[in-house]
Amino acid sequence: MTDTEEKNEIFEEKVEKVEKVEEIAVVEPKPEKKKKAKRVISEAEKERLKANLAKGRATSLANRKKKAQLRKIKKEEESKADDEKIFEALQKKLKPKQLEGENARLKEELEKLRNEMNIMKESKAKPPPKQKLIQVLETPQVIERPVKDRREAMNPVEEEEEEEVVEMDEPAPPPPPPAKKEMSKRDIMKMMRGL
Repeated sequence: MTDTEEKNEIFEEKVEKVEKVEEIAVVEPKPEKKKKAKRVISEAEKERLKANLAKGRATSLANRKKKAQLRKIKKEEESKADDEKIFEALQKKLKPKQLEGENARLKEELEKLRNEMNIMKESKAKPPPKQKLIQVLETPQVIERPVKDRREAMNPVEEEEEEEVVEMDEPAPPPPPPAKKEMSKRDIMKMMRGL
């Protein structure tokens, strides 16, 4: 068999199958459904149904308005929450700048308070302590002593002139204690031997 014959056989088989499908598809059509006869409604019943319809429409409209208001309120709350989040984020971002401004304001206030304190100190400053002056009324007497050496004779004792003595109310502050010297390792070892 050649290739063309094989193709023809396959083609013929397919055609036969299609014809069989067409035969099956031709089945009797379904009978049409009968339409229901219209219900006859009296005038009173028509009026009642119209009233019920109007009442239902009014109720439905009220319910829709109520739900629309609830959705609107919910949307506004969500919008407010989003706005608050945005505001808080901006506050966090701007916080360092606010702190700089507040720090500058506090520094100015501190400087102002320091100036006021200095002014108060100056106004209430104590006058300098009064110095007591003592006058020496008498001149000290020079007692001559016998000269033992020639050297002493060459350098006679000079007489002291009168001097003013000044006494202070407050004694001079004691000298600061000497700084502690760090001990060397050698000194530490010497001390350890004695233990």
